[in-house]
Amino acid sequence: MKCPWLNNQHGSVLLFTTVTLVLLLVFGGLAIDLTYFGTVRRELQRSMDAAALAGAGNLGFNDTAFPAVRAAAQNYAGLNGYSDPDPAKRGVSLNLNVANDLNGQIVLGIWNGNNFTPSLNGTQVNAVLCQYARPIPTSFLQLLGMTNLAVSARAIAVTNPPLLPPTPCVFPMALSGCAFTDAEAFSSQGCGAAATFITSSGKDPDAKAGTNTAAWANLCGTSTPSAPQTQDAINGAAAGTCSPGCTTPQTGTTIGTNNGMQQSVFDLLEEKFKEQFNASGTHQVTDSNGNTTYNGPGWKVYVPVIQTACPPGPINGPQQITSWTEMVITQVINHGDCAVSNPADTNSWPVCPPPLNPSGEDKVPNRRAVFGRYSCNFFPSPPNPLPAPISALATKLRLVK
Repeated sequence: MKCPWLNNQHGSVLLFTTVTLVLLLVFGGLAIDLTYFGTVRRELQRSMDAAALAGAGNLGFNDTAFPAVRAAAQNYAGLNGYSDPDPAKRGVSLNLNVANDLNGQIVLGIWNGNNFTPSLNGTQVNAVLCQYARPIPTSFLQLLGMTNLAVSARAIAVTNPPLLPPTPCVFPMALSGCAFTDAEAFSSQGCGAAATFITSSGKDPDAKAGTNTAAWANLCGTSTPSAPQTQDAINGAAAGTCSPGCTTPQTGTTIGTNNGMQQSVFDLLEEKFKEQFNASGTHQVTDSNGNTTYNGPGWKVYVPVIQTACPPGPINGPQQITSWTEMVITQVINHGDCAVSNPADTNSWPVCPPPLNPSGEDKVPNRRAVFGRYSCNFFPSPPNPLPAPISALATKLRLVK
């Protein structure tokens, strides 16, 4: 016996179609909401990338730069909004987070190559973290009880510091800026060439011993540097305690210079140079083409670059600081004798007399000189002897995460 209702399938297609349409609407709505979610997330990531890069690009030598860092990050985030049905909600407004809370939207800290750590006291900063999160409304997912989706983005931008000497204390010697602005002045490759501060040589600037391409500098004013001032600065540069009683001059200011050779200064310089030379490793200096001009021991110091006539003659009187650079002191001659044995310095070694250099020139008893090689790196600001943020004045600014 057959049951007639089992053979009655009227409405089955309608039921199947209805169920299929509902599922299609659900999946279609899900696709629309998730597509919108992905679009907003990409736009927020772009906003955070721009904010972090703008912030890191404003880091400087001390914490006075921090307000500008936060303002730049906030500004660039606001200039890169995201899609929202309500125009009033499309902007991204980051809080400045002056307290530098890790959960804040703009966080200053240190990137060590793998991890970001917020700066607890603001003394070291080389990276900026920007992060932002907010819910976005859904459309079709509201049918399933999901009224919004949480979307977030974060970016960390880092800027590497320039390579500074082990001590931030400035050495009391000013270097002529001719080689940075006119390489032909020394018949050399420009930066990376030999710097010579010498008397009683009677040689031209392009000769092996050279003449005055540098001078003693008064880091405390515009008057002629005195022996006690210069000795204090040499001691400070060697000990890392810096000169007491004055503030390091800034770029654009004028300092006093002098080619004079006080014997008491040279006696101290010879002593400190020997200490630093014997304790140093190998320093490499290259010219503007990347060719190695010096590879050997020495005392690496930080010196001001001053504006002089080119080629430089005697350097005396007030001179304006144009920038700062590194210099490796490679030899000191006092009373005609070289302080150390350094054949790596081809500029000074030929004039080092026997017995230190058996093939050297005869001793000139009244010769006193400083020899060195200076870096192609030049910086617009001096180092800060106080705990300060890692400088962001580098050539590579990049997102790391």
